[in-house]
Amino acid sequence: MKLALGSVQFGVNYGVSNTLGKTQLDEVDKILRLAHSKGIATIDTAAAYGDAESALGRQDLTPFNIISKIKPIASNEKVFDCVLDCFSQTLNDLKQESIYGLLLHNSEDFNHYPEAANALTYLKQTGLVNKVGLSLYSPKQVNQNVLNFTDLIQIPANIYDQRFLRTHTLKKLKASNIEIHTRSAFLQGLILMSEGTWPRYFNPIKTQLINLHKVSKRLNITPLSLAINYVCNIKEIDKIVIGVNNAAQLEEILSSLENNIQDVDFDEFNLEDERFVNPANWKLT
Repeated sequence: MKLALGSVQFGVNYGVSNTLGKTQLDEVDKILRLAHSKGIATIDTAAAYGDAESALGRQDLTPFNIISKIKPIASNEKVFDCVLDCFSQTLNDLKQESIYGLLLHNSEDFNHYPEAANALTYLKQTGLVNKVGLSLYSPKQVNQNVLNFTDLIQIPANIYDQRFLRTHTLKKLKASNIEIHTRSAFLQGLILMSEGTWPRYFNPIKTQLINLHKVSKRLNITPLSLAINYVCNIKEIDKIVIGVNNAAQLEEILSSLENNIQDVDFDEFNLEDERFVNPANWKLT
C-alpha cells in the first residue's frame, strides 16, 4: 500500500477546505482501524501538530510505522538538547519506545544548526529511530549534504506541484537510496473544492483549477481520483501522506485508487509559481 496516514487534522483545524475542524478521538479510532484493515502501515505526525501525537497515543499503534518531526528550533535554544527533549516528549505522547522515522520539520534548521543533524544521528545510533531526514519544500533545497545525511525525506507533490518530478530531483533522491514520502496530494484540499468555491487568492490560477474539473468530468471521475492517481503513478515515490477528517473521507480515497487514469496530459496542470503551490506562501485573509 502506497498510502500513509497523515495526522495533522487530529491535532489542529487544518486545510483550506476543512469545514469540520479537528478530528475527535472516537473518529481517530475509526480512521486508524480502517487504515489498518486496508493495508496502510505508516502514520505521519509531528510535534507541531497541536495535540495530534497525544491523540495517537490513545490508540493502538502496534500495526503502524510512525514518523514524526522535530519542531522548528528557536535561535536561543541549545540545539542538541532541544532535539532530544522534543523527541522525548514525542515518545511520551505516542506511548512508544521507538519510532520508524524522525525528520527536522524546518529544513533550514539542518543548514543553520549542525547540532540538529548530530542529534538525529545520535538517536538513530541508539536505535530509538530507524531512519532520519528532512521535510523539504523546494527542489532547490536538495544538495549533496542533504543527500549524504538523509535516509527518509518528505516533499510536496500533487497534480499542480510537479517541481520535484520535472527537475529530476526525485530521480536524484532515489539514486541516493532515500525513501521518498510526499505530502499535499490535494494541496490542503484546494483540489477537492467544488468548482467556483475557491478563495479569491487563487483567481490568477483559475484556468488551471477549472481545467481540472473539466478533465475530471470528461473522464467521468472525481477531481480526488484524478489527483491521487497522478501521485500514485509516480514510481519514485514510496509513500503518499494523505490527511482525512473522518473514516468516510479515507474510504473515498481508497475507493478512488481503483481508477486507471489514461489519456491525460498532466503537464497542462503544472504550476511553477510558489505563491500557489506552497501553502506557506498563501495569503487568504
